[in-house]
Amino acid sequence: MVSVNQLRPFAGASLDAFRAASGPVALIQQPVDPVFRNIAAQMTGVRTVGMAHRSRMTERLLAMLRDFDNLEVHFLQPTADGQEFTVGRADCDLVVPDPSVSQHHATLRWNASTGGFTVRDAQSMNGTWINSAPLGFRAQVVLHDGDTLAFGDAPFLYLLADTLYAHLRLASPQSPP
Repeated sequence: MVSVNQLRPFAGASLDAFRAASGPVALIQQPVDPVFRNIAAQMTGVRTVGMAHRSRMTERLLAMLRDFDNLEVHFLQPTADGQEFTVGRADCDLVVPDPSVSQHHATLRWNASTGGFTVRDAQSMNGTWINSAPLGFRAQVVLHDGDTLAFGDAPFLYLLADTLYAHLRLASPQSPP
């Protein structure tokens, strides 16, 4: 995983080269607080901690955007239509070391024809949220470029690689107009 700032040098590459290296989608998050990371690491086999910050989620998302360069980028690189990526606190494709995240919290499923992912909550204790609305235990829901996605108290920004690339180019002093 890299920070947005560490990706800045790649703003000079072509979009095709960037997409080939990164994959089609990025999940972007604030670095996990070391205290929460420590607690989550000690919770193997232990029940998930109840959410504490739902009322502060909008504030946390706005803080993410203010500090965009320091956010962590997780690239999702599917290799086949229908490929699933598990999200959770332990032993998952995308590990989110936050005590409010269940061991297996949700599943992201790649749809090659649309070039995007769907998300399904895995009956987690604290739920999965899209644009601050609870996903509930419905079937898979389509994610759209720019959606906010939260697993428990852990917020993410769902961006297509093309959008992230455009942002890097606009914000990079080295990139030509």
